Amino acid sequence: MRAPGRFIAWSKQEQSTLQQQLELLASGKVRTGEDRGDGWVDTTDQSINRIRKRLAELEELLTEAGSGTASKPGER
Repeated sequence: MRAPGRFIAWSKQEQSTLQQQLELLASGKVRTGEDRGDGWVDTTDQSINRIRKRLAELEELLTEAGSGTASKPGER
């Protein structure tokens, strides 16, 4: 398989994984949190927003309407 084909396959797999994570978070079956020094803080809403943004980026990359650019890890 050539590089573009592998990239598309990886992108679709990543999209599927993120969709599953989003469904679990949105349904309340899974929550995320972080210890900020004075106890655990729920970060589920931030996780949901981050996943939705990443899904939108993948959708752009997988369609002709996309700009063909991706953000760097720190720019999400």
